Amino acid sequence: MFGSGPPERVQNLRTGEGRGRARMKQDCATRDLLDEAGKLWAEAGSVIAMRTARINRCDADAGTEMVRMVTEKVWAGWELGIAFAMGQLGHDPETVCRHMVSHYRREVRKNLRRLSAND
Repeated sequence: MFGSGPPERVQNLRTGEGRGRARMKQDCATRDLLDEAGKLWAEAGSVIAMRTARINRCDADAGTEMVRMVTEKVWAGWELGIAFAMGQLGHDPETVCRHMVSHYRREVRKNLRRLSAND
């Protein structure tokens, strides 16, 4: 029992046996979506750290940065809410998630570039 390797069902999951090509293709698309979400998480963390440092310096731009931060979040939420309500993000959950992650990543990257240039 021990040392004989993982159970057959685990081996099948690793090799893709017992599943059709469509299922494997879906798994790749899901993995890509999770990869993009992970990048968003890391980039957003960097932006949070940069903004926190700027606000903690209490310089003249600290108040402006706080207002900008809240305004951007509210605006991004409104944009996505309206696009979702109008059906512009797609109709299946994976497509909607992909569009949302893409939208937020684009906004976060803009902030990352702006904050990096100013420091």
